[in-house]
Amino acid sequence: MKKDRFTKVLLSFPLCLLVITVGCCVDIGGCGEKEKYERTEHLSAPVPAEAVLDIETDVGSVNVAGADVTDCNITATICAKAFTEKEAKELAEQVKLKLEPVGKTLTVRMEKPLSRRCKRSISIDFEVTVPKQTGLQIESDVGKIRISNTAGRIQAKTDVGDITCEEISGDIDLKTDVGGVDVAYSKTAPAARDVVISTDVGSINFTAPPNFSAVVNIATDVGSIKTDRPIALMGEISRNRLKGTIGTGEGKLQLTTDVGSIKIR
Repeated sequence: MKKDRFTKVLLSFPLCLLVITVGCCVDIGGCGEKEKYERTEHLSAPVPAEAVLDIETDVGSVNVAGADVTDCNITATICAKAFTEKEAKELAEQVKLKLEPVGKTLTVRMEKPLSRRCKRSISIDFEVTVPKQTGLQIESDVGKIRISNTAGRIQAKTDVGDITCEEISGDIDLKTDVGGVDVAYSKTAPAARDVVISTDVGSINFTAPPNFSAVVNIATDVGSIKTDRPIALMGEISRNRLKGTIGTGEGKLQLTTDVGSIKIR
């Protein structure tokens, strides 16, 4: 077990360096400086009741805010880098984005030019406003995900990047391979919520609704667990693993990280 933990710590260092070096665009291969060109594109569509917004991007951040609106409004910032500014502009203008309804799912579809040439890269950052009840399904290979003021179910995943949720009320399923996760529920959120959060390398900070009620399963291989909430413990007590219930155990709280600490408020 100690050997496994040591291995995970060693593996976390190059991964963390990757997080630090990730900016607006990713330069793979150390090809030197690039010329950059940015353009923005605006998308809008009505949102059906109980709809889910589906966004998937390779490189770029996704920022979603719930509001008292009936449409989904998206501003996409397309950042292209190439050997010359002219080539970067041509690259950015080849990116095509669409916001399409498929049943009750509203999907962002994109077409990007394929190129393995050095000094060429594309990233897309999304600023999104949706009705508060909209469900979210968000995935990014490299980029931060931030969600605020929503009441629908959230599924979010990024390979490299932090995930932040503020003033939310719905169930959540969050996963990042390298990055921290910060979640703060609204004070008016229902007591029984299903919460699943995991990260391979990164800490987890979780602020529950005031009357939170859940079966608790928390684990970290390398790190500590701290809680400001009273937990009725079940089984053997450990510094790195904790099982029990908060309140009457109506919902679910599952927090896991391989390398990082966990804090419950």
